Amino acid sequence: MSDAGYLNYLQKRLVLKMIKPGNEYLTITGLKKYFPIKKGIFKKTIGHVHAVDDISFFVRERETLGLVGESGCGKTTAGRTLLHLLEPTEGQVYFHGEDVALLLAKNPAKVRRNMQIIFQDPYGSLNPRITVRDIVGEAVKYHGLYKGKDLDNYVAEVLQKCGLRPEHRFRYPHEFSGGQRQRIGIARALALKPRFVVCDEPVSALDVSIQSQILNLLNDLQEEMDLTYLFISHDLSVVKYISDRIAIMYLGKIVELAAKKEFFANPLHPYTQALLSAIPIPDPTMKSTRVILEGDVPSPSNPPSGCTFHTRCPYAMKRCRTEEPRFENKGNDHFVTCFLHQND
Repeated sequence: MSDAGYLNYLQKRLVLKMIKPGNEYLTITGLKKYFPIKKGIFKKTIGHVHAVDDISFFVRERETLGLVGESGCGKTTAGRTLLHLLEPTEGQVYFHGEDVALLLAKNPAKVRRNMQIIFQDPYGSLNPRITVRDIVGEAVKYHGLYKGKDLDNYVAEVLQKCGLRPEHRFRYPHEFSGGQRQRIGIARALALKPRFVVCDEPVSALDVSIQSQILNLLNDLQEEMDLTYLFISHDLSVVKYISDRIAIMYLGKIVELAAKKEFFANPLHPYTQALLSAIPIPDPTMKSTRVILEGDVPSPSNPPSGCTFHTRCPYAMKRCRTEEPRFENKGNDHFVTCFLHQND
């Protein structure tokens, strides 16, 4: 290993030590996912899209960590990369202290059983050519959990648990509403009895009245099955309802992470403050000060040097343009990357 590589390794171990709690369940350190930009007849790589750019965090057992950010910030890519549905460019994911990449090499079926995903689109994520029984039972059959009549009964049981009727297993996806389709997607994810589930904006495509039903269902299933969630969303109101801790993502990086109560009571990062100021207040007598961010989000194929938020930050300093702030714990497990809250 080169000197530069060794220093990079030590830095990542330091970050891991900083964020690692005593009862960690899933730990992500230095995770990166870059997509190549190709051009010309020979498809020469001329650059990379920094979709996920060196993020580190942990998820405790039986908790829900909300990952929030605007469209294009990399939150969905982060969820799929930590599951290794997309191969990471760099970084490690540890599940119960074991490297997921090594576990996949040894026993991929076991990893896939324990780590599942609920997709955002309840229409495009279901195969329209097969019945609900096959959609939910396909993986169960592949992993050898049930077969024959037992499989049929088990699928009916899972559907009932997710708020559907047993006879629904003989229908096709086009025969259901959006909320029912998302329940099928949840049933498919939970049929293997996983321990960790990535919920990739599972309610963003649904009506508000249906959203509450799905969120309550996820809460009930978490309590019943001892599940751990990474809940990805762009809606802070939804995340506030379901999450125990909240992480804010901007241009491929996590800029703030804290427990829900601490997060809403004491937001530290300017980007977080701007997001919170945009939440509508149902009381017309209350007045709030809206924080308006100027300019557009920079391109992830050419992110700004230093702090990636400095091009839009109302408090940007000279050092923000050249130096990258550290991901620091400011007390009460409240992490932030901002020079406004660093001692040096």
